[in-house]
Amino acid sequence: MARRKTASLKLEQQLREDGFSLVAGIDEAGRGPLAGPVCAAAVVFEPGVRIVGVYDSKQVDPEEREELYEKIMQKALAVGVGMACAEEIDQINILRATKLAARRALRQLAVIPDFLLLDALVLEKVTTPQRALVKGDALSFSIAAASIVAKVSRDRLMVRCAEQFPGYLFESHKGYATPTHRRCIAELGPSSLHRETFLETWFGTEGMRFSRLHEILCKRLGLCDSAEHVHAMLVELCEHRDWLPVKEWNDLSARARRMIARLGGGDAGREEICLDVRL
Repeated sequence: MARRKTASLKLEQQLREDGFSLVAGIDEAGRGPLAGPVCAAAVVFEPGVRIVGVYDSKQVDPEEREELYEKIMQKALAVGVGMACAEEIDQINILRATKLAARRALRQLAVIPDFLLLDALVLEKVTTPQRALVKGDALSFSIAAASIVAKVSRDRLMVRCAEQFPGYLFESHKGYATPTHRRCIAELGPSSLHRETFLETWFGTEGMRFSRLHEILCKRLGLCDSAEHVHAMLVELCEHRDWLPVKEWNDLSARARRMIARLGGGDAGREEICLDVRL
């Protein structure tokens, strides 16, 4: 059996010798797809932790990535995952959205790192010392671990999205521009999960499809017979907010506001449930 590649710990060890005890590796997955979010991960290990096989996620087969993901989650001192959705990518461009996802991943860490190692990325407005490395996921163990966490996290989300957006086969291509995916878009039209700025102009945006979850929640909102019932529905709605496309969240929020007003629910703003429009 061929020996598995494992990214080096030399950079992390040198940084610790220089006085940086909590080094976070940061990497992303999903810059290129036509649909879905870009996902970033930040991973911090205690000194000396090493997992054989942790390397650039693109060079690790899917089954092994899943196994390594579980090991990373068990052995890491802290892991943070952040995403930027398709609408955010369309609004601010993919590079800025990638940096936004990385900052969100940092905020999810249970510890505060004192140095950041990133894969060819520089985070502005971040005061923590950082270093951007070309092909960092092959050079740094921490970055390689982050690349695996980001890739597996995003792939799992796209499998979930396949259930909510039937017909697009997201479980197989994960939103990337494969011939099968392009054919699905041509046949069905784009969905609210697609990045409008990434689609060729001939795909258009008319008849954009919403998710099955959006359809279910709309029907359930329509059956509410009191403002209190609507507010209870909003609790569940907010639980889905992190992955619902912005278009769907905004549509459901607007429907809920109209329902509350029609049912005499008073000032919806007094509720703890967040109804603000995203973006």
